[in-house]
Amino acid sequence: MAVPAWQAPVSGSPPLAGQINQLLGAHPASFLYQATLQASATGGSGNWPSNGLWAAQAFTAGSSQAAVGYVTFATTVTGSPPPWTISVQASSGGQPSGTPLASVSFPKELAASQVTALLPCAVTPGTQYWLVAEPAGDPSDYFSWLRSSAGSGCLTAPDGATWTSQGFGLRYAVYDQSVSGPLVGIVEDGGARFTLLSWSASAGPATVQEFTSGQTSAGYAESARSLSYSGSLLTGAA
Repeated sequence: MAVPAWQAPVSGSPPLAGQINQLLGAHPASFLYQATLQASATGGSGNWPSNGLWAAQAFTAGSSQAAVGYVTFATTVTGSPPPWTISVQASSGGQPSGTPLASVSFPKELAASQVTALLPCAVTPGTQYWLVAEPAGDPSDYFSWLRSSAGSGCLTAPDGATWTSQGFGLRYAVYDQSVSGPLVGIVEDGGARFTLLSWSASAGPATVQEFTSGQTSAGYAESARSLSYSGSLLTGAA
């Protein structure tokens, strides 16, 4: 049985049949746990704004890494940009291939000091890949990807195909799909719905954020809850 497209309701819209898809059929899901860091770049100053060019940051899969689970980015947000699409792409001729192995569009609500992008995909150990960011926003509404201390590693393009090397790198951390801690997130239907969790050191989940594709270009419908405990006993959700 074919799984219908998953849609979230939009405030003020009439009921649509597609909005009940959550209750029908099986939805492919990837469960991603706190995992092992395989590649990263830190430090530096300055940033790259999302409102103009495409950007791509190179990384090399670990010597025994068979998959990417999630990636964290150092970011800020200005104004109210539309969702920002990030993908993992193979390398072709020293630049992104143009074909996403995994992609996710995350809304501005997630762009605090660090974004966790759930990007489950298979990779070949010791091989170069790219983290590719599509343009998003305008001069008043945009994301900023913070630069690393590296003097290279970033490419930019006006069209996602004609790449130019830059004299800086961008901050990132790539994790595999090993299990070394609690659940980080769940990706369903190829990113049409995803869930992120944070954890209390002494109890259980501290926050749960769910994002489901909306019916307009505005992005996702968000459901976010903060959980409270008395000792290890869950006492409330707000």
